[in-house]
Amino acid sequence: MRILAVLSAWLVALAAQAGAHAASPILSPDELKAALASPSVTVIDIRPPADYLQGHIPGALSAPYGSWRGPANSPGTLPPLDKLTTQVRKLGLTPERHAVVVSSGADVTDFGAAARVYWTLKYLGLTQLSILNGGVQAWQQAQQPLSQNAPALPVPSRYEPRLNTAIKATQADVLAGTQGGDTRLIDARPKNFFEGLVKAPTASVPGTIQGAKNVPHSVWFAPGSTQIVSAAEARAIAAREFPDAGGDNIAFCNTGHWAATDWFALSELAGLPHVRMYPESLADWTNADQALPMDNAPGRASQISEKFKKLFGNS
Repeated sequence: MRILAVLSAWLVALAAQAGAHAASPILSPDELKAALASPSVTVIDIRPPADYLQGHIPGALSAPYGSWRGPANSPGTLPPLDKLTTQVRKLGLTPERHAVVVSSGADVTDFGAAARVYWTLKYLGLTQLSILNGGVQAWQQAQQPLSQNAPALPVPSRYEPRLNTAIKATQADVLAGTQGGDTRLIDARPKNFFEGLVKAPTASVPGTIQGAKNVPHSVWFAPGSTQIVSAAEARAIAAREFPDAGGDNIAFCNTGHWAATDWFALSELAGLPHVRMYPESLADWTNADQALPMDNAPGRASQISEKFKKLFGNS
């Protein structure tokens, strides 16, 4: 019995030790400061190069957000796999390294950039991932230093992506979701976009995907804060927004930016299973070869009227 007890205690300790090495999806400035003591941590600064040069977290590598995005007409489209692979290798990333994504922290929309890069890295098969909550702004508010020194470039890795297709939804997946079943379509955009009152330049028509529920990305932040809520708060918000436990969950927005925040909050913080993101979002959906089902889309006459207003003003 004593041997079994000792063995049981050893297994519990081993499991705890393994859990201790699992990366938390969100880090505070103090937690990141402590993590920087480890040589296995890579900080990825996704701000514009000019901002990076003015001052960055010591040792952080520059990989601007635009380098993770698609073309202007569909920014949510993933860049070619070979381009992403080159980027990941250049950053020296491997499954063993802990990558921390850092954005500016300027506002809640900015968090979507960090969440989108986090999602992209996870899609490529990496799992030791975190986001600095509040970005560089929170780092400075915590009176942590910035550096203008160029860090030593890492030794390029030979990482071969193993695509995590379980977190990515295609147009066909979303179309199937409009036809009923247990798929929940989640529109992460502000209410005025969801209701069809405004549209993004990348969308051909306003409105939302048929059957979608509006969960604006801003619900995951306390009023006046640019830092996302805790895991416990995210679980409470998810329970409030989705009192019925759903099966599949697909988040979308205009270009797969705000949707990344909903995906991150539901998947990585609230811990809901089966959460995917439609990265191309409405830039893809509304420009399909044939019209796809929409809700809250103004009628043809209304659309023509709006075009005339833009051309000739409201006079």
